[in-house]
Amino acid sequence: MTGTGVTGLTVVRGGTPVLRDVSLEADDGELLVVLGPSGSGKSSLLRAMAGLDQIGSGRVLINGRDVTALSPGERHVAMVFEASALIPFLDVSHNLGWGLRAQHVPETEVKQRIGRRARQLKLGGLLSRRPGQLSGGERGLVGIGHALVQKPDLFLLDEPLADLDAQQRAEVRREIVDVVRSLGVTTFYVTHDQAEGLAVADRVALLHRGAVVQVGTPRELYERPANLLAASFVGSPPIGLLPARLVVAGAQAGFEVGARTLPLWRSLPSALSAQVGRDLILGLRAEDVLDAAAGHDPDAVALDGLVTNVEYTGRQNVVTVVMDAPLVTVPDPEAVPSISTGAMLRSLFPARAEVRPGQSVRLAVEAARAHVFDAVTGEALWHPEPAR
Repeated sequence: MTGTGVTGLTVVRGGTPVLRDVSLEADDGELLVVLGPSGSGKSSLLRAMAGLDQIGSGRVLINGRDVTALSPGERHVAMVFEASALIPFLDVSHNLGWGLRAQHVPETEVKQRIGRRARQLKLGGLLSRRPGQLSGGERGLVGIGHALVQKPDLFLLDEPLADLDAQQRAEVRREIVDVVRSLGVTTFYVTHDQAEGLAVADRVALLHRGAVVQVGTPRELYERPANLLAASFVGSPPIGLLPARLVVAGAQAGFEVGARTLPLWRSLPSALSAQVGRDLILGLRAEDVLDAAAGHDPDAVALDGLVTNVEYTGRQNVVTVVMDAPLVTVPDPEAVPSISTGAMLRSLFPARAEVRPGQSVRLAVEAARAHVFDAVTGEALWHPEPAR
């Protein structure tokens, strides 16, 4: 490895592995977002890279330099962890700059860097205050600023925006990206908010149960998820899932969903040749599921369902619909999420549409827009061509 990351990393806490043989590398200057549900090992990964957690096996490298045996102070990293502690007897200005002074950076440069970051993060009016005089969001901004005034070999940002309100999150997110891009410093950015992660990432690493599920660009994870876990975690609103069975009649392939068949209007894809007659899971993004009453593509098939939830977003309604389709027995519900709760699709209705929970609706579904997954393992078998 010539970049920055970990190889074969295992971390055990209380006898339980929290990271299992994780290998992950970021290119020089790359902003790599680490996503995953709670307990997936995201924070443990960053703490191990920072030297704050003992590792069971594996190596940590920064710019190709093996730092596994080095102390945190010798690794040349700048860190922001959720609820980062500030020094209570120092004012904001000194909390921003103490790391620079510890590195014997000239005082003139220290003040220049503090001033620049304070302006970016709108901290200029707070520089003389102490942490006890700040709100939670202001303390979070100071913690971010303390990291961003530095020029480290690696930024480690663990939920850096957790204490900020929605407007601050969007503004500070842009500032973080601008700073790490301008400095060209490799950055590992942990968040549980996949919308935030997709917005800033060069690439995304998805973790689950202490292991890497998939690494790729945001577009790759959205359009070609490796399995149902990735498909369900990445994307807002979440992907809808339909149990189905692959059938072939003559030269045409299709999917049986309950009493209906969704034709592919093409011959059997070679990637699905071994799946004929088997139970599968179809994944359909909300933008590919339409209100049949509004007219739809002639290649689509209308399916009936019952509205269970409507979320008004201003521009549209996100409508959740439970479909009339038989369930699939799933040996590992965590590997194949949502199926145990029934066949469920999400659709984007116009903002002015009159739709409410308990209402029957008809949705237009085109099989060629469906992602196809193995019903037992959850692994992806086939993806549609990206929409033009």
